[in-house]
Amino acid sequence: MTTTRRLWPKLRVASCFGYLSVQLALLLHAQISPDFVFGFQMFNASSELKIALFRKVRTSRKHGLVPVKDGTWQAKSVDGSLHTQRWNARVHDGVLGTLDRYVHASYGLKAQLFRLQFALDDVAHHLPGDAETQALVAVVDTRNNGHQDRQVRLTGVKP
Repeated sequence: MTTTRRLWPKLRVASCFGYLSVQLALLLHAQISPDFVFGFQMFNASSELKIALFRKVRTSRKHGLVPVKDGTWQAKSVDGSLHTQRWNARVHDGVLGTLDRYVHASYGLKAQLFRLQFALDDVAHHLPGDAETQALVAVVDTRNNGHQDRQVRLTGVKP
């Protein structure tokens, strides 16, 4: 019984040290993570972005970009039948689902561009019945905290 009484203070110190170590690791990771997961930002970034979505298709001997209107397009399958594809069928985020107009970049531009790349890859990997589209391309116009506009181009390639 005396060894148990001596063990409890050591266990409490070890648990406290372990808990604080995990918290410190999460805080340090948040500062290098593009979307600040487990991080804290006192002031939300006042940045905006406008996503223009395109399909990269192969035309006669060259690749061309076809604009996607309202997030919907029709493409032929291998057998020649038409299939309708929708951006919002897989992308349910309000910011990333809004195309062709400026929206507030929640959590900052870096985080939204990081998430947009994942969305492009996901949609490009899940295009059943689309034999024409080789890649999805997003041309993003950005306004970072009232500073000069910049354009970013991201691509999600089909496997």
